[in-house]
Formats: sequence, structure tokens, C-alpha cells
Amino acid sequence: MTLPQQMRAVIWHGKNDLRIVEKQVPKPLPGTSIVQIIAAGICATDREVTIGRIPGVAAGVVLGHEITGVVVAGDESEHIKIGDKVVADTVYSCKSCASCVETPVGDCTNPGELGFTADGGWEEYVRVDTSRLHKVPENLSWKETVITEPFVIPFGALKDSGAVIEGKRILVVGGGLAGVAFASGAVALGAARVDVSLRTPRRREMFDSISPIIYITSSELIEKAAADVSIDSVGTSESIHTAIIGVKDRGQVVCYGFSEEFGNNYPIAEVVLRNLRISGHTNSKGMWPVLIDLMAQGSIKTKGLVDRVITIDEVPDAVNNWQGNLRTVIKF
Repeated sequence: MTLPQQMRAVIWHGKNDLRIVEKQVPKPLPGTSIVQIIAAGICATDREVTIGRIPGVAAGVVLGHEITGVVVAGDESEHIKIGDKVVADTVYSCKSCASCVETPVGDCTNPGELGFTADGGWEEYVRVDTSRLHKVPENLSWKETVITEPFVIPFGALKDSGAVIEGKRILVVGGGLAGVAFASGAVALGAARVDVSLRTPRRREMFDSISPIIYITSSELIEKAAADVSIDSVGTSESIHTAIIGVKDRGQVVCYGFSEEFGNNYPIAEVVLRNLRISGHTNSKGMWPVLIDLMAQGSIKTKGLVDRVITIDEVPDAVNNWQGNLRTVIKF
């Protein structure tokens, strides 16, 4: 395939300043592939960048770290060929720190991420390390695969936490996409029961559709000290308190979400006096193929979670005038 010279992209130029521009299509470098974007998600972190709340993001970058597309050029690998439909793990290694130099699969101490420190998926073509691409089966639609990234991190958090999920009662606090991912992941990993604490019943039907072992509650009605493991997917004082109150003595609380006021009124006395274990989790290694297999088998379903589809021309207005959708996606 002959790539075009120019493409359209959404570039962040500073606080509340997103611009649609024409720019050069990236050229493949050794070890990289060019992916023609089919769809790219807009998440809460992207919105935090646009209002200047995320440090380390320089003006002039193309945002977007939830992407699915087709490989159209670049270096192939044993697993990735030109023409493959893929999703991208947008985290990349610096290739120069001691860990990167000593072992190719080491934990980079200075990683970057497309959409933050390099151009991401809010453009028609993006350059990605071929090793970070994962082929997706044809039975999954783009609306399902574009949700892979926001699902793989919560799923990896469940695995990395070391918490026993199978046969246990799990509490998930939060009704956003991360909350959906945690509930779905807990079901897939064999939980006996999953309680989901929602602030409003607005998304009750969505959780009901995942599994009959999911039960909806609220912070006011939550059964105290009932869950073996609780997960805070929000990161506010209220959600942290709910997660801690709802877990058994000597239980484990998995912290995933965080907000600008996450430290206020932290119930540290509960943690100490009840011998609770608090663990924080973010990106985890090796979870992409596992999650994609579960999605392909139907054990984890991402269908129906994209509730707003926009064009690239609508991105600035959609970000600046947010409507509270579960997931807004740019369709190219």
C-alpha cells in the first residue's frame, strides 16, 4: 500500500486548545509499523490533559491511547503482518535506561506512551512499535476492540494484585468503564458474587446484562465487611471509604482510580485497626493476549459499551462540552 503524504489529526496546543490540522503521515522506522486508525477512544485522562491537569504532556502532541486499526506498512513480525486488524499497547520503552539495555523485556524505568509523550491515535495514521501490536480476531467488531485498552488495565490490576477472585465475593465501587471492566473481569475469573456500588442507577441495566451474579448497591446500602476483595475504580474520598467499609477484616482493597481530591478524609484508621491490605495498580505486562482471548471467546464482552460515535471534526466540541457518555469514540 502506498501511504498518502498528508493526513488529518487533532493536536493539543495547550489548555482547552484542540485543533484539527493537516500533517505529514509518519514514516515507518526499524521495528515499527504504521497503523491506519479505524477508531480511537476519548477517555477521562484525555480530557484531563486538555485542561492542563496531567504533567509531562507537551503542547503539540496528538492525543489518543485507545486505538484499533489495520497495519498498512512497516516491519512485520512473527505475530503481526501487514493487513492485520490490531489493537495497540501504546506504552513504549525508552530503549536507553539500564533495564532496557540489560534485557529487551525488562521493566523500563522511563517509559513513554502514545497520546502523551508521542503522537497517539487521534489521527488517520499512527506509528507504533510492532512488538506493541496485538492481532484481534475477525469476529470482534471495531466497537468491541477499541475498548481493549480501558479493559486490559483493570483486568491486569486484578491479576497483578494477587487477590484470590475465584469463588470469592468481590465489591466494585464505580459505574464508569473501569467499573464495568473490573466487574466483567471478576466474573470471568470465577467470582462467586460481584457487588457493584453505583452513585445513581443510570447504568444498572448495563451491569445486569453482564452476569446474573452481579448485584447493584450504593454506598448508603452497602453491606459492611462482606466482600473478600473490594476495588475502588473511582478514586474519590467517598469511593475509597466505600471500598474500605465494604471489605472484610484482613481483606484486600485494590486501588485503581484517583482524582484531584483523592487524599481528603482518607480512612486510615480503618486500614490500620482492621488489618486491611491496600494495593495500587496500573499498567501490567502480558495481559493483552489473555484479555483478547477472553473477548474472542465471549467470556468478557465489550459489545454495546461505545455509546457515542463522532467524526474527527467533532472532537474539539465533544471534549470541551462533555456529555457524560460511557465511551465516546472517533470513527475514521
